[in-house]
Amino acid sequence: MTFTEDYTTTTILDSEFEGNENYPTAFGITFTPRVTGISLGVLGIVGAFYILFSFFLPAWDEYQKLVTDEAAKQQEVDTQKASQLESRLAQAELKLKQAEDRKTQVLGLFANSNDLQTLLLDLSQLFQARKVSLLTFSPQGDPVIVGDSSLGPTVNNKLKRQTFLVTFKGSFGNTHNLIRDLERLQPLIVMKDLKTDLVKPDFPIKVIKKDNQVQIKAEPNDTLSTSMTLEVILTLTPEEIAALAPPPPASGDSPAPGK
Repeated sequence: MTFTEDYTTTTILDSEFEGNENYPTAFGITFTPRVTGISLGVLGIVGAFYILFSFFLPAWDEYQKLVTDEAAKQQEVDTQKASQLESRLAQAELKLKQAEDRKTQVLGLFANSNDLQTLLLDLSQLFQARKVSLLTFSPQGDPVIVGDSSLGPTVNNKLKRQTFLVTFKGSFGNTHNLIRDLERLQPLIVMKDLKTDLVKPDFPIKVIKKDNQVQIKAEPNDTLSTSMTLEVILTLTPEEIAALAPPPPASGDSPAPGK
């Protein structure tokens, strides 16, 4: 017959210390090793909770507040950036519209191919209104694209000119008024090589004195013969603009530097 008895460390310790009655006592509790261990464990748990609620949780709350505040400030910054971007876009669109309006106004100063016939009619009416006899009005070839910087280098290959040779005859006053009308005429007209001669070099002039004022008056035969070159500035047609545009680079070719 075999007898087996199991022992544990706790059993051995309890059996060894239970015989010793010199344990400290407080509040009616004898602090045996087991009680002392349990008490220390409870105190550790209580201390952990104390540290948790006294230090960790307030620090965590402060951290969460900082995170929330940072997110709010970041959102404010993003909103300001978006607002600034919208403002810049609005300003850019306004400047673009102003540039387009100025471009339209500038282009309005020039004629186009469709307006050329109307312009010729307007010129004819000006001569009739000023009582100036139009002798010749002949075009000098087809319109030529301006590329010689004669109108400024910025408009090279952007405008073209139609040249006319014009001669007419009229009195000095009527001729002067006609030229002033041509200067104010829209679209833009350039007068070049202006030359005037008296039809009759000798003509009488009257000097009239009235109320302490002297007036010089020529007789009606102060007729001038005038010749000039008239250039009508025209805008290019879409086909002409496309023809002047540089060809696209061939497939596989890299664009030229600066383009």
